[in-house]
Amino acid sequence: GWTLPAHWVQLSNGQRFNTCPNASACAAFCYAKNGTYRFKNVLKSHIEKLELVLNDLPKFKNLMNAELAKKKYNGKYIRIHDAGDFFSKEYTLAWFDIMQSNPSVNFYAYTKEISLFKIDLANKIPSNFVLIYSYGGRQDNMIDKDNDRHSDVFPNYDDMIALGYNDIEPDDKLAAIHPNKKVGLYRNNIAHFIKKMGNKKFSDYQK
Repeated sequence: GWTLPAHWVQLSNGQRFNTCPNASACAAFCYAKNGTYRFKNVLKSHIEKLELVLNDLPKFKNLMNAELAKKKYNGKYIRIHDAGDFFSKEYTLAWFDIMQSNPSVNFYAYTKEISLFKIDLANKIPSNFVLIYSYGGRQDNMIDKDNDRHSDVFPNYDDMIALGYNDIEPDDKLAAIHPNKKVGLYRNNIAHFIKKMGNKKFSDYQK
C-alpha cells in the first residue's frame, strides 16, 4: 500500500495542507486521525511522503516504478491511500502514469474525489485501476448507488448485510474484486467514535 497523512496536516515549512479536499462527515470519524497514525514517527513518515509528491513528482514516479518492477508485485493488488486521497489532478495523473508503466500490477483506492474521476479524468482511468467511491464526502450526490462500486460505513453489522453490502473485513482486496459492488465497512472499534457515530451510517451523516 501507499499512504499519506489524513485530512489537514502541517508540513515541515509550517504550511497547512489538506490531503482530503472533499472529506466531510467522514472527517469526524477518521481512524487515520487517531491511535498509531498519530505517533510521531508514523506521522513524520507520512508527511515525508506527502512532501515528496508535492515537491518532486518525477522522483516519486521513478521510485514507485523501481519498486513495482520487482517480480513479487506481479498480479498483486496495491491499495493507494489507507489515509489521504487524490488531492489534485497532477498527483492523480502521476499515479495513472505509474499504473500504465506497471500493467501486471493491479491498483485500487477508496475516494471521495468523485468529480475528479467522473468528469475531469473520466477518459484517462487505466484499466488496472479499480475505484471505490466512498460515502461521507461533499460529493456523495454524484455516487450512483445501483451502478458504482462504492462503500459506506455502518454502525450495525446486521443492517449492513440486510441492505446488501458485502463484508470485506476478511480481506480488503474484496472491495476491488468482489462481484458485489456494494462495499460494507463495519465501524471501527474505537470507543469515542462508536459513541459519536450512534446509529447512523456515514451516508446518513452526510445527508
